[in-house]
Amino acid sequence: SQSPRPRIGLHGFRVPGGRGRGPSGGAGGYNARAPLHYLGPVLSNLSQRPAARAFLLDRDRCVVQRLLPLTQYPDSTVRRGGVVGTLRNCCFEHRHHEWLLGPEVDILPFLLLPLAGPEDFSEEEMERLPVDLQYLPPDKQREPDADIRKMLIEAIMLLTATAPGRQQVRDQGAYLILRELHNWEPESDVRGTCEKLIQVLIGDEPERGMENLLEVQVPEDVERQLQELDRQEQEQCLREQQERELSPEPQAEGAAPT
Repeated sequence: SQSPRPRIGLHGFRVPGGRGRGPSGGAGGYNARAPLHYLGPVLSNLSQRPAARAFLLDRDRCVVQRLLPLTQYPDSTVRRGGVVGTLRNCCFEHRHHEWLLGPEVDILPFLLLPLAGPEDFSEEEMERLPVDLQYLPPDKQREPDADIRKMLIEAIMLLTATAPGRQQVRDQGAYLILRELHNWEPESDVRGTCEKLIQVLIGDEPERGMENLLEVQVPEDVERQLQELDRQEQEQCLREQQERELSPEPQAEGAAPT
């Protein structure tokens, strides 16, 4: 008989098969009470393999759609990070971008919402945003984990690899969310990643034959220059972090010096 397919629940992960008897003989399955948060990073690691991405992106399984709500899962940074990493890895498959951005999946609002704050946009700007990003409450908080924010931006960047993808991301008002995120972002490396995505969205389109950014062959000398720029950027981020750590905490007003 065929082994049961793994199932991924909408509000939490489930073990393969979902049923069975535990080591003690009781019913209810293995890890029946375990939160299984670390299945998120496991799934993220697996999704680095093409075969795993093919499984996740199988349109008959609806796995990606079940993962999307977990980008805002409040009880576990580990689970959120694993799911976002998985979605980012899936976005490397540019052949699926039209489907991911289309109504069957509609991935972009799920990637943008954790990056959005309580900004008060004009009516004209608000109409450009997906419905789920309009009129957010004044206490709306952005994703608190910098690494997850960066992965969310990277996933959107991958979705802009093709000309149709760039247009769809522009049409859904992503620039507005990213603009406000850039103004707020306290981490320099995340801010730098955000800047690169904004440049893709507001910059000129690549010349004919280079529309797919994932398939462009970069000359070796240009690649070396880009690697050097990345190295300099990383060093700058490290210096800024060290300066913040070494700078004294500001004294409260009226406090006596120690």
